[in-house]
Amino acid sequence: MVSADRAKTNLRLQKIVTAIAVILFIFKILAWYLTRSVAILTDALESTVNVVAGFISLYSLFIAAKPRDENHPYGHGKAEFLSAAVEGSLVILASFFIVYEAIY
Repeated sequence: MVSADRAKTNLRLQKIVTAIAVILFIFKILAWYLTRSVAILTDALESTVNVVAGFISLYSLFIAAKPRDENHPYGHGKAEFLSAAVEGSLVILASFFIVYEAIY
């Protein structure tokens, strides 16, 4: 179980990381709009994965920080592992999409 101070620090850092991911995504979409570059669009779409993963991580850290209860005697820490699995799946899906777009 992660200490309360560590959980607060992790949550605060993840908020910063997610905010930066959103800002970068907005700049990439703006750059694509101005240039109509397919390479920039691809990078912006990849940033979508970063933004979604950031919000999933934020939520999982919030859940993992909850204290143990009757239904979860060992705490809620497994939420972080579930988040990692979802993020990995998003990366795999994005790679399939990029390969598909490259071929067709």
